[in-house]
Amino acid sequence: MSSVFMRKLFLLILILPLWVNSQTPTHLKVHFENPSKDSCMIAIENEYFDEYITKYKYSRSGVCEVSTPISAPVICRLAYDRQLVTIFLEPGDDLDINILHDNTIYDLTCTGKGAENNIFLSSFYKEFYSDFDPMAMKDKMLNTALDAYEMWLFDQRKKQLAFYNKQDKSKFSKAFNDYMEATIKYQYYGNLLSYPITNANQSTTILKVNAIPEVMLEGVTSKLINDEALISDRYREFINYYVIYYTSKGNGFNKFTDYNSSMERKVMHAKSNLTGKTLIWYIANFLNKDCNLVAPYTVKIVYGQLQEIEKNGIYTQLLKSKCEARMKAKDTNAKNTTTPSGTVPSAQSGYKNPFEGVVLKDLTGKVYNTNQLEGKVVFVDFWASWCGPCRQEFPYSKLLHDRFTEKELKKIVFLYISIDGNETSWKNAVQVIGMKGTLVISPGDWSSPIVSYFGINSIPRYMLIDKDGKIAAPNANRPSSGDQIYNDIQKLLAQ
Repeated sequence: MSSVFMRKLFLLILILPLWVNSQTPTHLKVHFENPSKDSCMIAIENEYFDEYITKYKYSRSGVCEVSTPISAPVICRLAYDRQLVTIFLEPGDDLDINILHDNTIYDLTCTGKGAENNIFLSSFYKEFYSDFDPMAMKDKMLNTALDAYEMWLFDQRKKQLAFYNKQDKSKFSKAFNDYMEATIKYQYYGNLLSYPITNANQSTTILKVNAIPEVMLEGVTSKLINDEALISDRYREFINYYVIYYTSKGNGFNKFTDYNSSMERKVMHAKSNLTGKTLIWYIANFLNKDCNLVAPYTVKIVYGQLQEIEKNGIYTQLLKSKCEARMKAKDTNAKNTTTPSGTVPSAQSGYKNPFEGVVLKDLTGKVYNTNQLEGKVVFVDFWASWCGPCRQEFPYSKLLHDRFTEKELKKIVFLYISIDGNETSWKNAVQVIGMKGTLVISPGDWSSPIVSYFGINSIPRYMLIDKDGKIAAPNANRPSSGDQIYNDIQKLLAQ
């Protein structure tokens, strides 16, 4: 063993969760028979953020060794000579791994507590190495028609399940069996959903994402959302593409033209369709990767949502310095919800009727006469029944409405404009929520005429219009702002 190897052997361990109260000592030792390289790395995935690591230097000849307390199963990644081995660790494991030959890191033996799990895991990844190779999968997606690709994915899943099911699974731990089943399941669904996204992202000239036939997506339901599967990187990858694909679907499969609307819409979709630890991880991971690509205002909104959902937990703390630094940057695109030209149509045009040219229908199906808004202060709420954050604001909208006197309410119109594509969903939501105000719809989801007319790229979106029909606040305060929006309306009433 060379002295260089002794000097440069590193163990990299991700920061352990701050919320852990009860942990069990766990031991892992990796021994190299004949190493030719001078370093190795072991990363324990606790928070699932690559860069949050602590480095330790070891000097024992040819050995990577660590004893660490953990409270739940974790995945370790052993990296050596551009090769990667996945190791499954549980609390109390005492695992020895021996790397036999330098040319293939998968040629290894395991002994000790946890050995049975990892002997199989090594054989599984050796058997299906290319299925889990990101570059090989990307090449497959770009060079295979969707029907043939889905059939190939399905066949590979069958082979993986057959390979796993022929084992005596009673010798594996329950947690490991759960991990294997999740990995095989989400390997299939994640790669299926990533197909159209990967193909669309190959060129900026491609403006639309191709939809996957619904028959192929029959298994993609809310039942796939499972916090216990977070340990599997295949599940986390599935969650990423699940949000991307269905947010794209909500946008008419049109690619987003800016990072701000993309992040806001994806987080909105996540909040409406994910729950628990999965939702928290998704928002945190998204912020961690892309916070420097979006405007400080967008970071402020999304980080605030993370704080609210997680209640100042581990991810909020890990991202604090990064997000605060970004939020303090000069925001050249704050509240960027105007049209591409940077203007709001009626705000600059001087039209008496800011809704001229837009057809809005009421609950009876009749066209709403927007001329009756003249001389009134109008509080506009753009929303949709499928928008969770929109619906969360409605109790505050009721409180705001009730703060005004009967005399004041004769001079104010609370105009709720839905962009729902399905009018029945809109009417059902109105009935359930019990909204007060003028209720109209401009159907079409993100293809709604009102969306393009006012340059709306995220909801909920609020607007204040003065008595002269001019847009006083294209991005008005939310109902939940309390006194802020109340005072804004009072100022317009006094004019």
